[in-house]
Amino acid sequence: MRVILIIFMFLSSTVRCISQDLQVYSPSKKDKLSTEAYEVFRTNKFLDFKDKDSLIENIDGFVNKRTNLNTFFQHKKDWEKIQKEDTTSFAKRENAKYAYNANSMIETYLEFGSYNVRKEIKTVYNPKSFVLLYEKKYFVGKNYNRTESIVNEYDNQNRVIKITKRTEYSKKENNEESVIRARYENETVTITSKNGSVVCELVGSKTFSKSPVKLKSALALPFDYYKYMEECYLEESKKCFEKYPRVEGKELKSISNLIYKKINKNTPNAIYRIDNGGFAIRNLYFKHS
Repeated sequence: MRVILIIFMFLSSTVRCISQDLQVYSPSKKDKLSTEAYEVFRTNKFLDFKDKDSLIENIDGFVNKRTNLNTFFQHKKDWEKIQKEDTTSFAKRENAKYAYNANSMIETYLEFGSYNVRKEIKTVYNPKSFVLLYEKKYFVGKNYNRTESIVNEYDNQNRVIKITKRTEYSKKENNEESVIRARYENETVTITSKNGSVVCELVGSKTFSKSPVKLKSALALPFDYYKYMEECYLEESKKCFEKYPRVEGKELKSISNLIYKKINKNTPNAIYRIDNGGFAIRNLYFKHS
């Protein structure tokens, strides 16, 4: 009886260990935003990476991830070829059918999987062969199962500004939809979704040159705090704001909240941008009472 009890105890502990090892991984908000950023650039056919060396992801005012674009891809990209590509030069699938109209090319083909699963796949391209629609219909035998689709919207420079992902079932109450939006400004792309917002900076080699360009909107080092007090403590003029530029608006609020939660439980009176010689990593100086 004792032997049986010992064996039972051993088995129960083993099952407990296995159940702990099989815990389902749940990606964090930052992981989800990073994946969504990748989707935006992939949809852009990576044209945004031409002549760039680094991709820096900023979340809540702080650097979340930095990617070396020179080693990011499995195969070296021929940027000139990609930029010139259109529906006439686009590499065609051997098992696919193609239809054309004035503004698009439509590609259709079938895929077969295990358990008698059939997938009807349709892709609609614009004249520059950027994907407008990617649709995959699933059938099990003769029975329809679901449709998964991605709809992309572009600006006049073929930069994706909205990605809508849908899963549609025969019972419409089970349908799912998610939206990713992208806003472009100079070398920055702001990507937003239900998971939040990530600001992506595309950095070229010139940013890291030996003679970096001075930023007009950054505080030059060394920072003489006592001189600042003499000039601006009693009266903060327009000249003070130009000489000692501050973080403002939504960025100020998000950084202040992080400082309050993670550092000292105090809210900064002011946060200043530091000129770090043109490097992409931002430095900030803050003071509080």
